[in-house]
Amino acid sequence: MSHSSNQCVAIIFLFFLFNYTFPSYLKAQKENPIFPWSAELRAGVAFPTGDLAETVNIGTDIGTRIGFSLRERLMIRGGVETELYSGEAGFEDTQIWHYSGGIEYMITDRGITDWRFSGHAGIGASSVTIDNATELRETYFSLNYGVKLGKGITDNTDWFVSLMGRTVFANPNDKTSSSTFNTIPITIGLNHRFNLSDKSLTDKMEEPPN
Repeated sequence: MSHSSNQCVAIIFLFFLFNYTFPSYLKAQKENPIFPWSAELRAGVAFPTGDLAETVNIGTDIGTRIGFSLRERLMIRGGVETELYSGEAGFEDTQIWHYSGGIEYMITDRGITDWRFSGHAGIGASSVTIDNATELRETYFSLNYGVKLGKGITDNTDWFVSLMGRTVFANPNDKTSSSTFNTIPITIGLNHRFNLSDKSLTDKMEEPPN
């Protein structure tokens, strides 16, 4: 996929994301001006595919994300993650930084079950570095998608298991010498919702001063 095609895909995705989420934002803002934010930390293993799998071993994945709920089940989110791969015999180590934004949709209903099942998709940029060498660093357009299954620990905190896929549109003519490849991270983590619309908080905010 050419860089111009990548840019077209990104523009189209952002156009539809804006047109779907912004009206929801305005509606929610009118009904309730206090919104829930969330943050998550995750870690696990990452499986390389394609050309990358021929040069590195199974790696590790570590990341964090921030989310903002526009509706009860719809969230926009952004985050940063890194994948670390040790090189196969005769090859150098590889590190990939992923910077992404996208949407997440909660399939289960929090009011019915403590289990959380969601799907998500997004776009971003992935920076590939070979053996920590700046001259062997390239940044590419990338897609990310996956599902997440979790369970509530407290009212605002969940643990989860996540299965993801990432497609990095690398250029085989670059110094990283790799064509488009996919990575498949499987991680576990914690998600915490800073729900400012929680009744206990709003009641305190509405209490008259002493």
